[in-house]
Amino acid sequence: MKSSLKKIKDCRVKMIVEVEPERVESRFREVFQDIQKVARIPGFREGKAPLELIEKKFSKEAHEEVLKSLIPEAYHQSVATQKVAPVTLPSISEIQMERGKKLTFSAEFEKMPEVQVKNYKGLKLKRESADVKEEDVEKGIQSLLESRADLVPLAELRAVQHGDFVVTDVEIWKGDQYVPGKKGILLRVEPGQNDNFYDQVIGANVNETREVKMPPDETPHYKIHIREIKEKKLPPLDEEFVKSFGKQTVEELREAVRKDLAGYKQSESLSKMKSELFEKLLAQVSFTPPEGLVEKQKEQLLEQSHRQFLQMGMPENRWQAEKEKSEKEASEKAQNQVKLYFILQKIAEHEDIHADEIEVEKRLVALAAESKRPLEEARKVFEDDLRESMRESKTVDFLIANAKFEETKA
Repeated sequence: MKSSLKKIKDCRVKMIVEVEPERVESRFREVFQDIQKVARIPGFREGKAPLELIEKKFSKEAHEEVLKSLIPEAYHQSVATQKVAPVTLPSISEIQMERGKKLTFSAEFEKMPEVQVKNYKGLKLKRESADVKEEDVEKGIQSLLESRADLVPLAELRAVQHGDFVVTDVEIWKGDQYVPGKKGILLRVEPGQNDNFYDQVIGANVNETREVKMPPDETPHYKIHIREIKEKKLPPLDEEFVKSFGKQTVEELREAVRKDLAGYKQSESLSKMKSELFEKLLAQVSFTPPEGLVEKQKEQLLEQSHRQFLQMGMPENRWQAEKEKSEKEASEKAQNQVKLYFILQKIAEHEDIHADEIEVEKRLVALAAESKRPLEEARKVFEDDLRESMRESKTVDFLIANAKFEETKA
Protein backbone atom coordinates (compact mmCIF):
# COMPACT_ATOMS: atom_id res chain seq x y z
CA MET A 1 0.00 0.00 0.00
CA LYS A 2 1.22 3.49 -0.87
CA SER A 3 0.21 6.89 0.44
CA SER A 4 1.31 10.48 0.06
CA LEU A 5 0.44 13.65 1.95
CA LYS A 6 -0.02 17.13 0.50
CA LYS A 7 -0.62 20.31 2.46
CA ILE A 8 -3.58 22.35 1.22
CA LYS A 9 -3.77 25.23 3.70
CA ASP A 10 -2.78 25.63 7.35
CA CYS A 11 -3.92 22.40 9.03
CA ARG A 12 -5.84 21.03 6.02
CA VAL A 13 -4.12 18.21 4.12
CA LYS A 14 -4.96 15.80 1.31
CA MET A 15 -3.82 12.19 1.50
CA ILE A 16 -3.69 10.05 -1.65
CA VAL A 17 -3.96 6.32 -0.96
CA GLU A 18 -3.26 3.37 -3.27
CA VAL A 19 -4.17 -0.21 -2.33
CA GLU A 20 -2.41 -2.92 -4.36
CA PRO A 21 -4.51 -5.11 -6.75
CA GLU A 22 -3.68 -8.31 -4.82
CA ARG A 23 -5.27 -6.95 -1.65
CA VAL A 24 -8.32 -5.74 -3.57
CA GLU A 25 -8.76 -9.15 -5.21
CA SER A 26 -8.32 -10.91 -1.85
CA ARG A 27 -11.05 -8.73 -0.30
CA PHE A 28 -13.40 -9.42 -3.26
CA ARG A 29 -12.95 -13.16 -2.75
CA GLU A 30 -13.66 -12.83 0.98
CA VAL A 31 -16.82 -10.82 0.31
CA PHE A 32 -18.12 -13.22 -2.36
CA GLN A 33 -17.51 -16.18 -0.06
CA ASP A 34 -19.47 -14.45 2.73
CA ILE A 35 -22.34 -13.76 0.30
CA GLN A 36 -22.25 -17.37 -0.92
CA LYS A 37 -22.86 -18.66 2.62
CA VAL A 38 -26.23 -16.85 2.94
CA ALA A 39 -27.37 -16.34 -0.69
CA ARG A 40 -30.72 -17.83 -1.73
CA ILE A 41 -30.75 -18.68 -5.43
CA PRO A 42 -33.51 -20.80 -7.07
CA GLY A 43 -32.33 -24.31 -7.79
CA PHE A 44 -29.67 -24.32 -5.08
CA ARG A 45 -29.72 -24.93 -1.39
CA GLU A 46 -28.69 -22.02 0.81
CA GLY A 47 -24.91 -21.67 0.76
CA LYS A 48 -24.46 -24.18 -2.11
CA ALA A 49 -24.72 -21.94 -5.19
CA PRO A 50 -21.57 -21.95 -7.37
CA LEU A 51 -19.15 -19.08 -6.68
CA GLU A 52 -19.13 -18.11 -10.38
CA LEU A 53 -22.91 -17.55 -10.24
CA ILE A 54 -22.60 -15.57 -7.00
CA GLU A 55 -19.96 -13.33 -8.57
CA LYS A 56 -22.24 -12.57 -11.55
CA LYS A 57 -25.41 -11.99 -9.57
CA PHE A 58 -23.95 -9.96 -6.67
CA SER A 59 -21.13 -8.01 -8.36
CA LYS A 60 -22.62 -4.60 -7.47
CA GLU A 61 -23.20 -5.52 -3.82
CA ALA A 62 -19.71 -6.98 -3.54
CA HIS A 63 -18.17 -3.83 -5.04
CA GLU A 64 -19.91 -1.66 -2.43
CA GLU A 65 -18.94 -3.99 0.42
CA VAL A 66 -15.27 -4.03 -0.63
CA LEU A 67 -15.19 -0.23 -0.70
CA LYS A 68 -16.98 -0.05 2.64
CA SER A 69 -14.40 -2.26 4.33
CA LEU A 70 -11.19 -1.40 2.49
CA ILE A 71 -11.35 2.40 2.47
CA PRO A 72 -11.55 2.90 6.29
CA GLU A 73 -8.94 0.19 6.80
CA ALA A 74 -6.54 1.71 4.26
CA TYR A 75 -7.21 5.23 5.56
CA HIS A 76 -6.29 4.37 9.16
CA GLN A 77 -3.19 2.43 8.09
CA SER A 78 -2.06 5.35 5.90
CA VAL A 79 -2.61 7.83 8.72
CA ALA A 80 -0.33 5.70 10.92
CA THR A 81 2.27 5.40 8.15
CA GLN A 82 2.27 9.15 7.52
CA LYS A 83 2.46 9.80 11.28
CA VAL A 84 -0.27 12.40 11.06
CA ALA A 85 -2.98 13.06 13.68
CA PRO A 86 -6.38 13.95 12.13
CA VAL A 87 -8.61 16.21 14.23
CA THR A 88 -11.59 16.23 11.85
CA LEU A 89 -13.36 13.44 9.96
CA PRO A 90 -11.98 12.84 6.45
CA SER A 91 -13.78 13.78 3.26
CA ILE A 92 -13.30 10.78 0.93
CA SER A 93 -13.33 11.41 -2.84
CA GLU A 94 -11.70 10.44 -6.17
CA ILE A 95 -12.48 6.78 -5.58
CA GLN A 96 -11.37 4.42 -8.35
CA MET A 97 -11.59 0.64 -8.12
CA GLU A 98 -12.01 -2.28 -10.48
CA ARG A 99 -11.57 -5.92 -9.71
CA GLY A 100 -8.06 -6.98 -10.65
CA LYS A 101 -6.78 -3.42 -10.39
CA LYS A 102 -5.62 -1.17 -7.57
CA LEU A 103 -7.96 0.91 -5.41
CA THR A 104 -7.16 4.63 -5.21
CA PHE A 105 -8.89 7.37 -3.24
CA SER A 106 -8.15 10.70 -1.59
CA ALA A 107 -8.92 11.72 1.98
CA GLU A 108 -9.02 15.39 2.89
CA PHE A 109 -8.95 16.33 6.58
CA GLU A 110 -7.46 18.67 9.14
CA LYS A 111 -4.53 17.50 11.18
CA MET A 112 -3.13 18.46 14.56
CA PRO A 113 -1.49 21.90 14.25
CA GLU A 114 2.23 22.34 14.80
CA VAL A 115 2.48 24.16 18.13
CA GLN A 116 5.75 25.42 19.59
CA VAL A 117 5.57 26.28 23.30
CA LYS A 118 8.35 27.82 25.38
CA ASN A 119 8.83 30.15 28.36
CA TYR A 120 5.56 28.95 29.89
CA LYS A 121 7.10 28.56 33.36
CA GLY A 122 7.48 31.63 35.53
CA LEU A 123 4.77 33.68 33.84
CA LYS A 124 4.00 36.84 35.82
CA LEU A 125 0.44 36.86 37.17
CA LYS A 126 -1.50 39.16 39.48
CA ARG A 127 -2.91 37.53 42.61
CA GLU A 128 -5.58 39.37 44.56
CA SER A 129 -5.56 39.18 48.33
CA ALA A 130 -8.20 36.94 49.88
CA ASP A 131 -8.16 38.86 53.16
CA VAL A 132 -11.63 39.66 54.49
CA LYS A 133 -12.09 43.02 56.19
CA GLU A 134 -14.61 43.82 58.89
CA GLU A 135 -16.57 46.05 56.51
CA ASP A 136 -16.84 43.07 54.12
CA VAL A 137 -18.35 41.00 56.92
CA GLU A 138 -20.78 43.81 57.78
CA LYS A 139 -21.86 44.02 54.14
CA GLY A 140 -22.39 40.26 54.15
CA ILE A 141 -24.55 40.41 57.29
CA GLN A 142 -26.50 43.31 55.76
CA SER A 143 -27.11 41.25 52.63
CA LEU A 144 -28.48 38.39 54.76
CA LEU A 145 -30.78 40.79 56.59
CA GLU A 146 -32.04 42.20 53.30
CA SER A 147 -32.71 38.70 52.01
CA ARG A 148 -35.21 38.24 54.88
CA ALA A 149 -36.65 41.77 54.74
CA ASP A 150 -40.37 42.47 54.43
CA LEU A 151 -41.91 45.10 52.16
CA VAL A 152 -44.17 47.35 54.23
CA PRO A 153 -46.20 50.49 53.44
CA LEU A 154 -44.56 53.81 54.33
CA ALA A 155 -45.20 54.95 57.89
CA GLU A 156 -45.69 58.48 56.55
CA LEU A 157 -46.80 59.31 53.01
CA ARG A 158 -44.24 60.99 50.75
CA ALA A 159 -43.15 61.04 47.09
CA VAL A 160 -41.30 58.14 45.43
CA GLN A 161 -37.56 58.05 46.23
CA HIS A 162 -34.57 56.06 45.05
CA GLY A 163 -34.73 52.45 46.31
CA ASP A 164 -38.49 52.49 46.97
CA PHE A 165 -40.77 49.67 45.87
CA VAL A 166 -43.93 50.87 44.15
CA VAL A 167 -47.16 49.02 43.37
CA THR A 168 -48.30 50.31 39.98
CA ASP A 169 -50.82 49.97 37.17
CA VAL A 170 -49.03 50.11 33.83
CA GLU A 171 -50.47 51.10 30.44
CA ILE A 172 -48.37 50.57 27.32
CA TRP A 173 -48.14 51.99 23.77
CA LYS A 174 -46.10 50.56 20.91
CA GLY A 175 -45.94 53.40 18.38
CA ASP A 176 -49.54 54.60 18.14
CA GLN A 177 -50.91 51.21 19.12
CA TYR A 178 -52.28 50.73 22.63
CA VAL A 179 -51.39 47.43 24.30
CA PRO A 180 -53.35 46.37 27.41
CA GLY A 181 -51.15 46.81 30.45
CA LYS A 182 -51.07 45.09 33.81
CA LYS A 183 -52.30 46.06 37.24
CA GLY A 184 -50.60 45.65 40.58
CA ILE A 185 -47.04 45.43 39.18
CA LEU A 186 -44.30 45.75 41.82
CA LEU A 187 -41.33 47.82 40.65
CA ARG A 188 -38.12 48.76 42.44
CA VAL A 189 -37.14 52.33 41.59
CA GLU A 190 -33.52 52.24 40.42
CA PRO A 191 -32.61 55.49 38.60
CA GLY A 192 -30.09 55.33 35.76
CA GLN A 193 -31.30 51.93 34.54
CA ASN A 194 -33.55 50.96 31.61
CA ASP A 195 -32.98 54.15 29.57
CA ASN A 196 -33.87 56.38 32.55
CA PHE A 197 -37.29 54.75 32.91
CA TYR A 198 -37.17 54.95 36.70
CA ASP A 199 -35.84 58.52 36.77
CA GLN A 200 -39.22 59.62 35.42
CA VAL A 201 -41.05 57.99 38.34
CA ILE A 202 -39.01 59.75 41.07
CA GLY A 203 -41.10 62.39 42.86
CA ALA A 204 -44.49 60.85 42.02
CA ASN A 205 -47.07 60.57 44.81
CA VAL A 206 -49.64 57.90 45.58
CA ASN A 207 -52.58 58.06 43.10
CA GLU A 208 -50.50 60.14 40.68
CA THR A 209 -50.07 59.02 37.04
CA ARG A 210 -46.82 59.66 35.17
CA GLU A 211 -46.22 59.51 31.42
CA VAL A 212 -42.88 57.83 30.83
CA LYS A 213 -41.05 58.72 27.62
CA MET A 214 -38.41 56.51 26.08
CA PRO A 215 -35.60 57.33 23.64
CA PRO A 216 -35.04 57.88 20.78
CA ASP A 217 -38.33 59.60 19.84
CA GLU A 218 -39.22 60.71 23.41
CA THR A 219 -42.93 60.02 22.87
CA PRO A 220 -44.99 58.54 25.73
CA HIS A 221 -44.62 54.75 25.85
CA TYR A 222 -46.04 54.08 29.32
CA LYS A 223 -48.49 55.49 31.81
CA ILE A 224 -47.51 54.56 35.35
CA HIS A 225 -50.19 54.95 38.02
CA ILE A 226 -48.75 54.85 41.55
CA ARG A 227 -51.06 52.86 43.82
CA GLU A 228 -48.76 52.34 46.81
CA ILE A 229 -45.19 53.07 47.94
CA LYS A 230 -43.37 50.48 50.05
CA GLU A 231 -39.99 50.23 51.73
CA LYS A 232 -37.89 47.42 53.10
CA LYS A 233 -38.10 46.57 56.78
CA LEU A 234 -35.12 44.56 57.95
CA PRO A 235 -35.50 41.92 60.67
CA PRO A 236 -33.50 42.41 63.88
CA LEU A 237 -30.11 40.70 64.10
CA ASP A 238 -31.14 38.49 67.00
CA GLU A 239 -31.12 34.86 68.12
CA GLU A 240 -34.15 33.93 66.02
CA PHE A 241 -32.52 35.38 62.91
CA VAL A 242 -29.16 33.61 63.34
CA LYS A 243 -30.87 30.29 64.10
CA SER A 244 -32.66 30.51 60.74
CA PHE A 245 -29.17 30.11 59.20
CA GLY A 246 -28.29 27.15 61.45
CA LYS A 247 -26.11 29.17 63.86
CA GLN A 248 -26.42 29.70 67.60
CA THR A 249 -24.94 33.17 68.05
CA VAL A 250 -24.38 36.35 66.05
CA GLU A 251 -20.63 35.78 66.30
CA GLU A 252 -21.01 32.29 64.78
CA LEU A 253 -22.93 33.80 61.88
CA ARG A 254 -20.27 36.48 61.39
CA GLU A 255 -17.56 33.81 61.32
CA ALA A 256 -19.52 31.79 58.75
CA VAL A 257 -19.93 34.90 56.58
CA ARG A 258 -16.20 35.63 56.93
CA LYS A 259 -15.35 32.06 55.83
CA ASP A 260 -17.72 32.20 52.85
CA LEU A 261 -16.31 35.55 51.75
CA ALA A 262 -12.74 34.25 52.01
CA GLY A 263 -13.67 31.23 49.87
CA TYR A 264 -15.41 33.48 47.35
CA LYS A 265 -12.40 35.83 47.15
CA GLN A 266 -10.01 32.92 46.67
CA SER A 267 -12.23 31.55 43.91
CA GLU A 268 -12.46 34.96 42.23
CA SER A 269 -8.70 35.44 42.51
CA LEU A 270 -8.03 32.03 40.93
CA SER A 271 -10.50 32.74 38.14
CA LYS A 272 -8.77 36.03 37.31
CA MET A 273 -5.34 34.37 37.45
CA LYS A 274 -6.52 31.72 34.98
CA SER A 275 -7.90 34.38 32.62
CA GLU A 276 -4.59 36.28 32.75
CA LEU A 277 -2.64 33.04 32.26
CA PHE A 278 -4.70 32.12 29.19
CA GLU A 279 -4.26 35.60 27.70
CA LYS A 280 -0.48 35.37 28.08
CA LEU A 281 -0.31 31.88 26.59
CA LEU A 282 -2.38 32.98 23.59
CA ALA A 283 -0.23 36.08 23.14
CA GLN A 284 3.08 34.22 23.07
CA VAL A 285 2.12 31.20 20.91
CA SER A 286 1.22 31.87 17.27
CA PHE A 287 -0.40 29.28 14.98
CA THR A 288 -3.57 28.77 12.94
CA PRO A 289 -6.01 26.32 14.57
CA PRO A 290 -8.04 23.81 12.51
CA GLU A 291 -10.98 25.62 10.88
CA GLY A 292 -13.32 22.67 11.32
CA LEU A 293 -12.81 22.55 15.10
CA VAL A 294 -13.19 26.34 15.37
CA GLU A 295 -16.44 26.24 13.40
CA LYS A 296 -17.80 23.38 15.52
CA GLN A 297 -16.94 25.24 18.73
CA LYS A 298 -18.47 28.43 17.35
CA GLU A 299 -21.76 26.64 16.62
CA GLN A 300 -21.83 25.24 20.16
CA LEU A 301 -21.25 28.70 21.65
CA LEU A 302 -23.97 30.20 19.45
CA GLU A 303 -26.43 27.50 20.45
CA GLN A 304 -25.62 28.15 24.11
CA SER A 305 -26.18 31.91 23.63
CA HIS A 306 -29.45 31.23 21.83
CA ARG A 307 -30.77 29.07 24.68
CA GLN A 308 -29.77 31.66 27.28
CA PHE A 309 -31.43 34.40 25.21
CA LEU A 310 -34.74 32.50 25.06
CA GLN A 311 -34.53 31.56 28.76
CA MET A 312 -34.40 35.28 29.54
CA GLY A 313 -37.83 35.59 27.92
CA MET A 314 -36.61 37.34 24.76
CA PRO A 315 -38.59 36.69 21.53
CA GLU A 316 -37.07 34.65 18.68
CA ASN A 317 -37.25 37.58 16.22
CA ARG A 318 -35.08 39.63 18.60
CA TRP A 319 -32.47 36.86 18.52
CA GLN A 320 -32.23 37.15 14.73
CA ALA A 321 -31.36 40.83 15.14
CA GLU A 322 -28.71 39.99 17.76
CA LYS A 323 -27.31 36.96 15.91
CA GLU A 324 -24.77 38.81 13.76
CA LYS A 325 -23.14 40.40 16.81
CA SER A 326 -23.27 37.07 18.66
CA GLU A 327 -21.67 35.26 15.72
CA LYS A 328 -18.73 37.66 15.68
CA GLU A 329 -18.17 37.24 19.43
CA ALA A 330 -18.59 33.44 19.22
CA SER A 331 -16.13 33.22 16.33
CA GLU A 332 -13.40 35.05 18.24
CA LYS A 333 -14.07 33.11 21.43
CA ALA A 334 -14.05 29.77 19.60
CA GLN A 335 -10.74 30.63 17.91
CA ASN A 336 -9.11 31.32 21.28
CA GLN A 337 -10.62 28.28 22.98
CA VAL A 338 -9.39 25.89 20.29
CA LYS A 339 -5.91 27.48 20.27
CA LEU A 340 -5.73 27.28 24.05
CA TYR A 341 -6.72 23.61 23.94
CA PHE A 342 -3.75 22.75 21.69
CA ILE A 343 -1.34 24.93 23.70
CA LEU A 344 -2.27 23.16 26.95
CA GLN A 345 -2.06 19.76 25.23
CA LYS A 346 1.47 20.53 24.04
CA ILE A 347 2.57 21.73 27.50
CA ALA A 348 1.09 18.58 29.08
CA GLU A 349 3.06 16.52 26.56
CA HIS A 350 6.29 18.39 27.35
CA GLU A 351 5.81 18.00 31.10
CA ASP A 352 4.47 14.43 30.92
CA ILE A 353 1.24 15.40 32.69
CA HIS A 354 -1.52 12.78 32.82
CA ALA A 355 -4.86 12.32 34.54
CA ASP A 356 -4.69 10.56 37.91
CA GLU A 357 -5.94 6.97 37.40
CA ILE A 358 -7.55 6.65 40.83
CA GLU A 359 -9.37 9.96 40.39
CA VAL A 360 -10.51 8.96 36.89
CA GLU A 361 -12.03 5.78 38.27
CA LYS A 362 -13.80 7.64 41.10
CA ARG A 363 -15.27 10.13 38.65
CA LEU A 364 -16.41 7.36 36.29
CA VAL A 365 -18.19 5.57 39.14
CA ALA A 366 -19.92 8.85 40.08
CA LEU A 367 -20.90 9.55 36.45
CA ALA A 368 -22.26 6.03 36.06
CA ALA A 369 -24.46 6.50 39.14
CA GLU A 370 -25.54 9.98 38.05
CA SER A 371 -26.44 8.90 34.51
CA LYS A 372 -27.90 5.55 35.69
CA ARG A 373 -25.62 3.59 33.33
CA PRO A 374 -23.56 0.44 33.96
CA LEU A 375 -19.95 1.34 34.74
CA GLU A 376 -18.57 -0.15 31.50
CA GLU A 377 -21.08 1.81 29.42
CA ALA A 378 -20.22 5.01 31.31
CA ARG A 379 -16.56 4.26 30.64
CA LYS A 380 -17.19 4.11 26.88
CA VAL A 381 -19.25 7.31 26.90
CA PHE A 382 -17.27 9.52 29.30
CA GLU A 383 -13.72 8.22 29.79
CA ASP A 384 -11.91 9.95 26.89
CA ASP A 385 -13.43 13.38 27.56
CA LEU A 386 -12.94 12.95 31.30
CA ARG A 387 -9.24 12.11 30.93
CA GLU A 388 -8.71 15.06 28.60
CA SER A 389 -10.50 17.46 30.95
CA MET A 390 -8.56 16.25 34.01
CA ARG A 391 -5.25 16.43 32.15
CA GLU A 392 -6.01 19.99 31.07
CA SER A 393 -6.97 20.95 34.63
CA LYS A 394 -3.70 19.49 35.99
CA THR A 395 -1.76 21.40 33.34
CA VAL A 396 -3.36 24.70 34.37
CA ASP A 397 -2.58 23.91 38.02
CA PHE A 398 1.03 23.19 37.03
CA LEU A 399 1.35 26.53 35.21
CA ILE A 400 -0.10 28.48 38.15
CA ALA A 401 2.13 26.63 40.61
CA ASN A 402 5.15 27.66 38.50
CA ALA A 403 4.06 31.28 37.96
CA LYS A 404 5.52 34.40 39.59
CA PHE A 405 2.95 36.45 41.45
CA GLU A 406 2.39 40.13 42.03
CA GLU A 407 0.17 40.54 45.09
CA THR A 408 -2.66 43.08 44.64
CA LYS A 409 -5.63 44.25 46.65
CA ALA A 410 -9.12 43.20 45.53
